This record gives sequence, structure tokens and C-alpha cells, in this order.
Amino acid sequence: MKYSFYLLLFLFTFSLSAQEKGGGMEFVEKPFEELLAQAKAEDKVIFIDAYTTWCGPCKMMAAKIFPDATVGTVYNERFINAKFDMEKGEGPALARRYNVVAYPTYLFVDGNGDIVHKGLGYIPQDKFLALADVAVSDNNLGALNARYKAGERSPEFVKMYAQTLTDVYEQERAGEVISVYLDSEKDWSSPEIMTMILDNPGEPGDKRMIYLVEHADAAIKTAGSASYMMTMQRSLITKYMRDAGVRALPPAEKMETVYTKWAAPIRGRLMAHYGMLHAEQSRDMDAYVPAALAYFNAYPSEDAYELDKAAWSIFENSEDMAALKVALTWAIKSVELEENYNSLDTLARLYDKVGNRAKAVETAKKAIVIAKEAGVPYEDTEELLKEK
Repeated sequence: MKYSFYLLLFLFTFSLSAQEKGGGMEFVEKPFEELLAQAKAEDKVIFIDAYTTWCGPCKMMAAKIFPDATVGTVYNERFINAKFDMEKGEGPALARRYNVVAYPTYLFVDGNGDIVHKGLGYIPQDKFLALADVAVSDNNLGALNARYKAGERSPEFVKMYAQTLTDVYEQERAGEVISVYLDSEKDWSSPEIMTMILDNPGEPGDKRMIYLVEHADAAIKTAGSASYMMTMQRSLITKYMRDAGVRALPPAEKMETVYTKWAAPIRGRLMAHYGMLHAEQSRDMDAYVPAALAYFNAYPSEDAYELDKAAWSIFENSEDMAALKVALTWAIKSVELEENYNSLDTLARLYDKVGNRAKAVETAKKAIVIAKEAGVPYEDTEELLKEK
């Protein structure tokens, strides 16, 4: 079982090398206006790979995804494929026209030059194929724009529309859509609206962020403490880094000033959480273990994922028996809240590490049964069953 560290900052993906013709996607090389004319004549959508030569994810897409035979079959049949270096030739003008701010960006454009859909970053094969499906569906960005312009405002639609905008880096527009909708709603306490706000919290000082600060308990009940805390930290830390012009995580005292200004009612919890988060992001496990113990002691969690993740981190990084026994209680509670393969695997390993071999074996066997039912790998757990 593996856990990656929280990705705090916003993964600005960049990059590419030229794509060769072959069994994968076939790219047409012609001026943009000629592409538009071809799209009109063939009644097809243009797929544009908007790249730069220095962008790593662009190069990965060119090397691993574009040459894929299945990808080629789908994209060659459905679209006119083209690619433009955003720093050369027509690229800068296209970047301005379609607001390309991160690389790679994938533009789906109709014969009139209107955006049909967008995508960003390195995308695995299955999701890249799914992107093609959405681009030709009634839920593509162009269709959603039209439905919104026509006046559709149901909570389900607004949430889907805002999430799509967020996914393609149009966060400002997403925020506008959410704000307009919320202005028409007097009660924001429903799980649907709370989820919408958590997905698009805005910046510190915005009405949505103020609401999340003032209704922390309700937000945690809706989303879980792990999701809530990371939503708040992401917004507040980004605010500090943008204002200070820095890219590294700031020291705790700098964040305390931000918390005091923008989130005073939950400052203590944010500070305790930041101690754990900063240590984890810095891969300083000597600091992480006491910070995690302090955070969960002060703010007991009812979030199965949060408890499981913290318990696993201590299992992996601590030999202190007292800390391991506390982590064991978190793992037990995580399983009680939500029994799944990951939580049972963590619990089995902690039982083993604290010396309760019988419970370790019993729990590992249970984890393997669930893993088989779910179709997930469990070889590492099987190792735990071997006699020591």
C-alpha cells in the first residue's frame, strides 16, 4: 500500500518533443485558418496539442500516449489532429485567443474557431480516451457554456459546469458561476451546496471562504476533515505564496499571520494541521510523527481516510512503541468507520509491528479477501502472512 504526499500546490504541468507519424495519432501540418476550413468541410472538430519545447509532460505525451494504437484509432477517426508550439509561429496568437496558460493544453475547436472542449497536463491513455468521449458528448465545455447561457441553473448542472471549468484551469470563471448561483440561494447548508463551495472555495476573504471558516463543523461533516483541511490550507497557503512571491512552503510563523487575518476562528486547528503538513511535504518524518500525534490528540478525527493515512505514515516512519500504539488506535477506528483493503492492510501491519502477531495475521487475511473481491493487488499483504 502506498500513500503519496498531499499535493499542496497546483501542479502547473509543462512541455513536448515532436510527434512522429505512425500507428498512433496522425498530426496535420497546415496553418490554423486552413484547419478551420477543413473542419467545416469535413464537419469535424480540430484537436490541438498546445505545447512548448521545454515542457516535460508534453514530451511524455508525445512519447507514450500519442503513438498508442488505440489512441490513434479514436483520435484519427473523430478529429483533425494538429499541434502548435505556443512560443513560435502561430502559437502565441493561439495561446492568447484560447487563454492557454499551462502546458500541455489540449484544445478541441470547431470549424468556426469556437472552443468545444479542453484538457490539460499529462493524461494516461484511458483518461485521454475518455477526454475524446467527452469532447463529442453533450457534456463538453462548449455545450455546457451554451446551456448556462440559455439559463440552466439547477444545482446539479452548476456543480458539473463549475467543476469542468475548474478542470480546464478556468477557475475564475468557475468562481463566477458558483457565486452567481449562491447569490440566488438563501440557505447554503445543504450537502449539495456545501460540496459545491468546497470544490470551489475561492480566495481568502471571498464569501465562500468566509462561509467555510464560519461553518467548519458542517463542512467537515459533509466532506470529512481531511478534505476540508486541505481545501482551506490550499487556499490560504496559495494566498501567502502569491502575495509574497515565493514558491516554497513558508515557515509556520508566516502562516499564523495569514490564519489570523483570514481564518481566525479556526486558526488553532490550521496551525496544528500545518505543522503536520509542512513536515510531510518536507519529508521530515522526525517532525511529522510528533506533529501528527499532537494534531489528532487536539482534534480527534472521524475521517476514515485521514486516520488511515496518518496511521500508515507512522507505521512507515516510526519505531517508537508509544507512537505506534497510538497509530494503532487510529487504524482500528479507521476500519470501524470504513472497512476496506487499505485500512485493513494498515491495521494488520501495525498489529505486527507492536507484536500482536495473531491479530496481524487475522487482519491480513481479511484484507486479502476484500482485495480479491475488489480486484486490487494484495501481494505485499501476503508477505505479512509468511512465518518470521
